[in-house]
Amino acid sequence: MTMRRVFLLRRRIDPWILGGGMATLALMLGTGKVAFLLFAVCGLYLAAIRHRTLRQLPPAFSAVLAAWAIWQIALSLLRGEPVSGNRVLSYAAVELAVVFVPLGLCLVPRPLDALANGARVGLLALLVATPVQYAMIGGRVGLGANEAIFAFVAGVVGIAARFPAARPWRWLPNSRIWTYLASVPIVLSGTRAALVLMLMTGAFDLYRLAARRSAAGNPRRSRVILGVIALVLIVGAYPAATMIGARFESGVAEIQAFEATGKVQGSADVRLVMWRSAAQVLAEHPLLGVGGTVRMERVGEKAGANAYMVTYYQHLHNLVFDEALSSGLIGLALLFAVFATFLRTVFASTRTPLLRETSVVLVAFLFLFGSFHGVLLNEWTLIAVFGTMATLLTSLRRVELADRARLDTAREGQRR
Repeated sequence: MTMRRVFLLRRRIDPWILGGGMATLALMLGTGKVAFLLFAVCGLYLAAIRHRTLRQLPPAFSAVLAAWAIWQIALSLLRGEPVSGNRVLSYAAVELAVVFVPLGLCLVPRPLDALANGARVGLLALLVATPVQYAMIGGRVGLGANEAIFAFVAGVVGIAARFPAARPWRWLPNSRIWTYLASVPIVLSGTRAALVLMLMTGAFDLYRLAARRSAAGNPRRSRVILGVIALVLIVGAYPAATMIGARFESGVAEIQAFEATGKVQGSADVRLVMWRSAAQVLAEHPLLGVGGTVRMERVGEKAGANAYMVTYYQHLHNLVFDEALSSGLIGLALLFAVFATFLRTVFASTRTPLLRETSVVLVAFLFLFGSFHGVLLNEWTLIAVFGTMATLLTSLRRVELADRARLDTAREGQRR
């Protein structure tokens, strides 16, 4: 088979690999991770043998993401931290690999379509799989993974499903409602922090649809969608408020007991102890931190009698403290720069409100959820977030390059 035929075949297959990868990622199947890493490997190969393809990368985002990953890797190696079992190195390697995903997607004609359609299939599958597992086990659902990690991935899939596809499948139409379907697996996972996604998307959608209704003279379609979203929010308000209220009360009780006895007993007070102790360690090692392999040990030393509870966990359940203690304030600044650059690139590349708002929701969801969980310390969450971001920026970069090529052609024609 000639290379031309191989490329033609891959142009048919690669969109299905991307869409299938997103769908299986939602179900916490390893094939989802393999699909995105496959595109990363293909992109790395192209970068090595055809340097001209590097112009396909979103320049600012790729540079900052690579700088952040390389900083983490270099700092860990310079500290002499062990390679085996070093989660900082493995996660930084995933982040560095994602830099090359846009190149690996070169044979996917419409990557955003494949991502959105795959996410929608994944959501429909979750609506079946999660109630079945809940009925079987009668407890928190995670599809074989950590429940909080599963809830976050389900939320990211729900966000990706919002992206407008240029050619959506007939039975998977573009709609803002897709995101709200993620509330089912999130609620069944018992992860309350993920419910903030529904509040954010609800606020954006109600504002946008109300404005459209006012500007367009009360169109029927907007009224229907507005009514559906309002109904979802109203129906979900009571159970969500009950869950959050119960969690708040138990958290207050835990903290009051901790203040009285000095001993941690639950998840709220142990987080308080971890964060207080982490702040003390950070004050002593602000620029470079202490390293990911000894982070919990150092924090445990500051926790006194509660050290055994702190060191029981593998991370600090807060992405700011986790990153600052692992790679210092320099690493934390690079982390913030990655997401700031992503949003800046999106806003500079498109005026489509839905793309802009969805990108803001993605970043806000990550940071709000990451305030209570180690969201950037797991390969599932890393691939879900950065794979989604890379695919969106790939689509926007292609439009930018195409517009630039047309402009150059027009200028050349005028000169002649």
